[in-house]
Amino acid sequence: MRVKREDLFECARILLVAAGESPEGAEFVAETFCKADARGITTHGTYLLNPIFHRVEANQLTLPTRATAVIDNAGIAVVDGGDGLGPVAGKLAADLAIQKAEQFGIGMVLIRNTNSVGSLAYYTEMIARHGMVALMSSNAAPSMAPWGGAEPFTGTNPIAVAIYTGRDLLFSADMATSIVARGKIRQEARRGNQIPADWALDAQGNKTTDPNEALKGTLMPMGGPKGSALALAVDILSGIMAGAEHAPNIRSFHALDGKTGVGASLFAIDIKKFMDLDEFKQSMDDYISSLKGMKKAGFAKEILLPGELEYNREVECSKLGISLDDAAVEALNQMLEKAGSIFRLAAISQ
Repeated sequence: MRVKREDLFECARILLVAAGESPEGAEFVAETFCKADARGITTHGTYLLNPIFHRVEANQLTLPTRATAVIDNAGIAVVDGGDGLGPVAGKLAADLAIQKAEQFGIGMVLIRNTNSVGSLAYYTEMIARHGMVALMSSNAAPSMAPWGGAEPFTGTNPIAVAIYTGRDLLFSADMATSIVARGKIRQEARRGNQIPADWALDAQGNKTTDPNEALKGTLMPMGGPKGSALALAVDILSGIMAGAEHAPNIRSFHALDGKTGVGASLFAIDIKKFMDLDEFKQSMDDYISSLKGMKKAGFAKEILLPGELEYNREVECSKLGISLDDAAVEALNQMLEKAGSIFRLAAISQ
């Protein structure tokens, strides 16, 4: 069904406050969840409210989130997420990175002691809209074997890049270093679907199309050894260098077995320190026009800028509402009832 974005935001805000988050933190986190759902990235959306409540009930999440800059020196900083909600730490890191890039040309901020920050594109796009280039990475609980291995070691360890274009549509790439995010396999398991055979190995190290067996085994890296190398690099930068946990010691946010210890790295580059911003915008206009005007492959109707597919989904959702599974809406309404709220999500009348 489709629900109004403002209703989904209010649902998430109410539940986050009920879980113990501050009103300000709840509003920001709710916005990141709604943006993810609107873009079709439901694994990083309101679906995460369920594990948040489970962790709060088990005393394994510290709310309200108290993220602080424990190192703040010239163009660099380190944010301690206080074992709270990752997006709150992510916002502080992004704000600091922007400030430092405006002053020094480049800002680098590392995050430690946090949980999943959600969709990395939220932060890189936030930075890029300030006339900047942004790069971000994050480590995660073991779910992928290094190339040649048959047991989980690194997480899916995503990498995101966003670049200012002077348009509402940015260059925005956000991808796991695995062939697919682990949340996608969880999603297919909930739906009772099979998965492609090249997504994962089972616990014995064999390829599988069963998502439940895949969850007992390990994901495959994108591009074989290339994706494996990127995942390891992300873990070193976002984990070891940030003073966060790292492979294979990070805990899953979806299992109640202690602090996750997730880390992240964020870079902001101020384009204006290198060239006139209008000149850069004109070059990007020419670049995008050349890209979209080139001869298309037989399977392609259009050549899309990285992030354009998700952007188009979000634009559509702003008009038609955000599409969620009926079961997901029912689960959110049950959570609202349990939290003592009279608010309920309902399908948009057609």
